[in-house]
Amino acid sequence: MKTITLKTQDDFFDQINEMAQQQHLSKSALIRKAIKAYQKQIKDKETIKKIQASSLETRGMDKALLKDFEALDDENLLDSWED
Repeated sequence: MKTITLKTQDDFFDQINEMAQQQHLSKSALIRKAIKAYQKQIKDKETIKKIQASSLETRGMDKALLKDFEALDDENLLDSWED
């Protein structure tokens, strides 16, 4: 296992120490857990961006399909939408 040295302010160190004690973890385990949670948060944000991009792309396709249907309607090939 590799070692990482972290320099921090005393009050932040105290917060980490208190959190570790509350969670019954070592400071190292707490920090590893926090970094893994942060990695997941980053990955989730990337996934959301991809979903949003796909959604926008799909909306564009929906608009194209709607225009196609409107063109068919203009040609009186479809029954009236209003009844």
